Amino acid sequence: MQLKLEIRTALERIDFGSKCKKLSKKYGFDSNESFGKYDNKEAINIFKDIGYKAVHIKKENFFRISEVIDDYKFEFNISLKYGGTEFIWAVWKGKELQTGSPWGVLKKLLESNDERVRSPIFRNYDDLKEILQEALLMYEDFKRELLDIYRCEKEAENI
Repeated sequence: MQLKLEIRTALERIDFGSKCKKLSKKYGFDSNESFGKYDNKEAINIFKDIGYKAVHIKKENFFRISEVIDDYKFEFNISLKYGGTEFIWAVWKGKELQTGSPWGVLKKLLESNDERVRSPIFRNYDDLKEILQEALLMYEDFKRELLDIYRCEKEAENI
């Protein structure tokens, strides 16, 4: 599996690998400290508080933020099982999937090393809110960079 050039470039531009490591270190609590009994409605309220409309996918127990911009669809899927976080970004260009991978996979493909970075762990709703704020800032940076790359490609095609 390889990253598409546009995805790789956008991840490099936002310093994705370093930001993942920083978030992991900052919220690298022991799993026995994790907040496994969070309430889905409270999580939805946290998303609202930070300006996002997330939908809880009950069947698979994760949250999704979805957005269509021009011919591109962006999804940010968030799993909060057992007080741990797993983040998955998916992007479609038209009907073609460009990426649909968890952060750990994106980081590994980007840096091509075996260094593992633990997913951030939250101990309470305050930790969860801070983790989501940082992750969503990264998501916004990623979207901005990727859209810029796609717009440049489109302009080059029209020359």
